Amino acid sequence: MSARSPGRVILTYGRSLMALVIARSLAERGVEVIGCDDVGMTVLSFSRHVQETFTVAPWDTDPEQFLQDMEAAVRDYAPTDGRPYVLMPVFREIDLIARNRARFEPTIKLAAPSIASIELVTPKDRLADLAREHGLDIPDTWRPESFEALRELAPSFDYPVIVKPVDGTGGRGVSCAQTQEEMEEQAAALGFDNPPLIQECIDGEDYCVCVLASAGELKAMMAYRNVTTFPREAGAGAVRETVDAEPFRAEAEKLIAATNWNGVAQLDFRWSGAAKDAPKLIEVNARFWAGIFHSVESGVDFPWLLYKQTVGLADTHEEDAEIGATTKTSGAWLLAAIEDVANSDPHFNAAAEAWADAKTHAKSGEFLSAIENASKAVGKSLNVREALSELRSAVRDLKEAPSELTDAKDPLVGLGALFVLSSLARHGKLPPEVTYKAEDTPPESFEPPPARKRPIIGITKPEEGDTIPYLAMRLAVWIAGGDPVKLTARAPRDPRTIDGLIFGGGSDVYPKRYQGNPKPGYRYDLARGDMEASWALAARRHDLPVLGVCRGAQMLNVLAGGTLHGDLTGFKVDRPDHILWRFFHRLPIRIRFKSKLAKITHCSAEMHVNAIHQQAINRLGAGLTVSAREPNGVIQGIEDPSQPFWIGVQFHPEFLIYRAPFRRLFRALVDTAYARAEERRAKSLPPATPPQTPEAASDPASEQRTKVNAP
Repeated sequence: MSARSPGRVILTYGRSLMALVIARSLAERGVEVIGCDDVGMTVLSFSRHVQETFTVAPWDTDPEQFLQDMEAAVRDYAPTDGRPYVLMPVFREIDLIARNRARFEPTIKLAAPSIASIELVTPKDRLADLAREHGLDIPDTWRPESFEALRELAPSFDYPVIVKPVDGTGGRGVSCAQTQEEMEEQAAALGFDNPPLIQECIDGEDYCVCVLASAGELKAMMAYRNVTTFPREAGAGAVRETVDAEPFRAEAEKLIAATNWNGVAQLDFRWSGAAKDAPKLIEVNARFWAGIFHSVESGVDFPWLLYKQTVGLADTHEEDAEIGATTKTSGAWLLAAIEDVANSDPHFNAAAEAWADAKTHAKSGEFLSAIENASKAVGKSLNVREALSELRSAVRDLKEAPSELTDAKDPLVGLGALFVLSSLARHGKLPPEVTYKAEDTPPESFEPPPARKRPIIGITKPEEGDTIPYLAMRLAVWIAGGDPVKLTARAPRDPRTIDGLIFGGGSDVYPKRYQGNPKPGYRYDLARGDMEASWALAARRHDLPVLGVCRGAQMLNVLAGGTLHGDLTGFKVDRPDHILWRFFHRLPIRIRFKSKLAKITHCSAEMHVNAIHQQAINRLGAGLTVSAREPNGVIQGIEDPSQPFWIGVQFHPEFLIYRAPFRRLFRALVDTAYARAEERRAKSLPPATPPQTPEAASDPASEQRTKVNAP
């Protein structure tokens, strides 16, 4: 340890960028920082702002051992010269630590609210109880104890409504039901062992209100909103902007007084922005938040204020945040959010891909190779180079905005991605931040799926209409050797039963998904958009091949953070005015020579396609490249080179299957889906047995798939 400093702090969850921001804030003021996690080689272990790091048992799977490890570390690192000594939980382990406060104090001061305060707002249904008792302004909320009770209440709801689990994090399990039927389906899917919440749907935007309180009194406050998120439907902030916190002050003060709050918290509000409307309190997170870096950059240094309050230094005074301050989340951190968004709280992944940003400074290419090889050993590859390049291009107009990884004095923190290897060595598996899990809770028993002659290809479509394109798509898939099934917002399926996906054509993508302006009077299919966003995330989790057609290609781009041209009036377009004749019109497009589309279709320079679309891709989403363009520059094809099959085409190949290039496109999708189905089936089979007898070897189940040749 160094010479005497103003104090010493232990931070948890050392892999996270939140912990890095907190460590910098404290260390720059002379506080010694010690980090911990259940893996080694974390972000904190490579930061110059951290003195030492240690490992503990996982708090969620082995809580008692975690507590014992923390107790031992608290004793070992206790100063002997009377300096202030603080344990500052960073992530969800705060509940466990607060519940066991007596095991740590008075040896170390705990910078956390009391467990009594936390349990007034966690799980989510308790906030509803607190609101009723103290008059907090939250959306109307119900928690029927049974499906029968839900049905009795259902006719009284004003739809749409929000259906969400009481204990979910990161938006998992939350859905919007447009009708009573949808609401009942979504609630039944969550189950009534722990009954879900039904909540009024509030118009407007989400606002993150960050607070520090002492004994029920507000001490510091700021607010921000996510200007853009990535992935768009997951809510991980990509660009954040500070806003005036005054509209939220009264409600925040009521909550803090009602809970006798002591420490930091993030309050999630929903608000229209209109003075006549009151902001509605949605949720309370009893810990630090994803945008802590933004809070500090805006002028409100919550880590330092919390430290001073905990050790009894001069009274904290409310600092003014810089309204309009903008920060960006590092491109590498966004890539981590892409990987993890459906599996873990997307805000707190520590930057496995941040390595790609730091490697240019560290000059340690062998470590990147080690990470990729380790992940491939369990069937996953980080594959970040090209995606990072695309993401940087997408936010080039924010080049000067600060991010968590822009500290030139702390260049090696990107090596914190090596916590991946530490997890492999310590726990024998990759951490959840860089892997996809099928489901949080697998079924108690799951029979290996039977061998399939035809892989199952899900085709998205609206609830009503678009019958002819859907039937044409079914035919194209069947000819290619697949078994087509329909996917709609009201007909969900288990991703484990689908081997490949086609995002079909249809009505315009809702413009607010890409910061566009809705057309007056146009009827957008919001339910389908939500359904396709969910399927896109499921496809990433389960490594499913995806083909986007027309609207489907646009949707893939938007979900990756891209934008669309709302209309094509700015382009010179040579095609019939009547949509019927566009089915027969043939438009020449240029194919990128080295693209997957060129390789699959055997068209290395040009092909002729139909032109039915009225919108087109504008700015590319992260990780995507252009594979085809019209002569006027309009994008006709996109793909993700890091995926086996993630392709979008603006034309409708299902109406062109009389030509070989388009049959090859469907055949490539089906073949990739079949390979993925076999891979998943192989993983579910029991360990290999001794060689079979001749009789067993002749079992029909062992026969290979019979491929259906395309005409």
